[in-house]
Amino acid sequence: MAELMPPTTTVAAAPAPTGGGRESGPTGEGVGIRVLGPLEVVGGDGLPLHVGTPKVRTLLAVLVLAEGRPVPATTLIDRIWGPNPPAEALASLQVYVSHLRRILEPERLPRARSRVLTFDHTGYRLTVDPRRVDVVRFLALVAEAEHAADPRATERAAAEALELWRGEPYADLGGQEYAAGAVARLVEARERARELRVSAVLRQGRHQEVVGELEALTHEHPLHEPLWALRALALYRCGRQGDALEVLRAARRTLADELGIDPGDELRELEQHILRQSPHLRLPGARTPLPVSPAASAPGPFQALGPAGLTATPATGGRVGTGTDATPRATAGRRGELAALDHLLEAGEAGRPGIALITGEPGIGKSHLAERVAVRGGDRGHAVAFARCPATPEAPPLWPWTRLLHQLVSGAAPEGTVPTASGVGPCPQADPAPTEFETCESAAHLLAAHAVQRPVLIVLDDLHHAAPAMLRLVTHLVDALTHARVTIVATARDWPAPCPALADTFAALARRHALRLPLAGLTPGELAELTAGHASHDDLRSLHVRTGGNPLFAIELLRHTTAGASGGLPPGVRDLVHARIRSLPEPTGALLRAAAISGRHFDPVVAARLAGLTLDATLRHLELAMAAGLVSEGRPGRFAFVHALVQETLADGVSALRRARLNDAIDRTTTPLKITHASRTGTDTGAAVRRGASGGGCLVRRR
Repeated sequence: MAELMPPTTTVAAAPAPTGGGRESGPTGEGVGIRVLGPLEVVGGDGLPLHVGTPKVRTLLAVLVLAEGRPVPATTLIDRIWGPNPPAEALASLQVYVSHLRRILEPERLPRARSRVLTFDHTGYRLTVDPRRVDVVRFLALVAEAEHAADPRATERAAAEALELWRGEPYADLGGQEYAAGAVARLVEARERARELRVSAVLRQGRHQEVVGELEALTHEHPLHEPLWALRALALYRCGRQGDALEVLRAARRTLADELGIDPGDELRELEQHILRQSPHLRLPGARTPLPVSPAASAPGPFQALGPAGLTATPATGGRVGTGTDATPRATAGRRGELAALDHLLEAGEAGRPGIALITGEPGIGKSHLAERVAVRGGDRGHAVAFARCPATPEAPPLWPWTRLLHQLVSGAAPEGTVPTASGVGPCPQADPAPTEFETCESAAHLLAAHAVQRPVLIVLDDLHHAAPAMLRLVTHLVDALTHARVTIVATARDWPAPCPALADTFAALARRHALRLPLAGLTPGELAELTAGHASHDDLRSLHVRTGGNPLFAIELLRHTTAGASGGLPPGVRDLVHARIRSLPEPTGALLRAAAISGRHFDPVVAARLAGLTLDATLRHLELAMAAGLVSEGRPGRFAFVHALVQETLADGVSALRRARLNDAIDRTTTPLKITHASRTGTDTGAAVRRGASGGGCLVRRR
């Protein structure tokens, strides 16, 4: 079998490919051979040629597998017929060889010596220009991508290599053991090409393009840590820090469950850099959620840094602005909420501390509204400090306060306090290890002292992720700062039900008459602002129907559609919906998937029968789904998924066979109900069904 072990670069003695251009060579110059998929022979005109019977195809595939080395006739017979060849096998082999020579050298004269498929005492040898064999060109392109310094060259070479891939390599050899090594190397090279391509796209700042592909790659190769790192980095650069950290946690769980090991240095260091929002994670010149305006670009001695470039200069009252690169989502709608928050800032300036809590479902725009408030606060001369509560449990409990503190006291601290690693502490002459109460008191004292110089605006994003110690600090600040010029704006999801520490914080906010701003979906007119004129009137109406006005869902869907995606749902939408479903009991998720086959609106009686549950049990599960923000009550006796995209995501998780069975069960269940209703009301059931099936809209998907 040694004579069939292929080398890694060439098919024959001809030179390896070095670049593009018209291929030519000493032999076989007009014929191309493709084995990255079902075997094909392509003529000089680019059209495939008929090779012949399966045995002839096997002969050619074995010769290509040998990559220019001679293959004895006995080996070829064994490969074609197996251990029990017929008596005439050698004669048949010679016939097959003659047939291949006519295909590979159509212009060869009769009885002329073949220059492509030669024979000597060592066996048969295929001598084709390597540039005419897809497997050799594929490996050369992968090597070119591996060594290219320019990410554009890497992407071009890797993409060209992947275009050559048509299916399982050497498919005509039927998974024979003698081809397994070569096939495995080619499959590994293909995965390396995919990784090189997405990495090159990331290096060029086009991270949005590869988020979905990286999700698929990590599912296909869950133990390959570099893919997890690329996926987390792409999400972070898309402004999805929480999702990036969740990906790294998923990698940690997978490695622990499958191999019993912790992630390597690369993943651990990336997680720390994301938690710190390290500047090197962003590409030079990359857009940030809140770019610095020219007026605030020069750092001052008291400059405080906020999220992704947000700045406020406490000593000078520097302006915080949204540069020309700000995303449309940062300026769409929310005029009423912004007016209420402006009033809160005015009260803070007058010495009446104010608190606001912005709530809503994931993607509804809580963080963007908080960022806009931070910008407006900076414009009004507030000292602005902005921090997000990380979702990872490995983060220090007071990490958000540490971020806020470093922004407020980057140049100097008010008399009586100093910054410490845990967040804040008293002067050195005091106890070096203060209690939690002393730390909270010191934090309140620091904010009050800063507010003497100028109003202070504290923005805490994702409060639902905060550790209990951080929540107790917020509660203490709310109760202690009764006369300081301090405004606190926080965001939190309205589901799941708050933990005891978060519930205590919410109660403290209520006692202080906090401004509660539950965010609903955008109107179609506000969606028009969001899309900046990139959607037609019909598209906007369809976007509103499918997303319920959720800004994140709308943007993801529009990008997915305008990018020419052939089908399916945006990966970001699927991730958010699946995250909510995973937090529910499994029977609830199974019920929702069954109900989703009925459409966005469904009858709980039908859903109960599909899921094999009693009506009481079904209603209990639906109450959990309502609390999770996935389902709402519709018409009397009916329920509806809050967004059409939720229904579509759930339905996509059902296999085709099960979907067919559920559709059949729906027909058997609903037909008697329709007939009964029609007999009672005199309705034309057929007409009603036809009316219910009609509809349109270029972005509305029907099942």
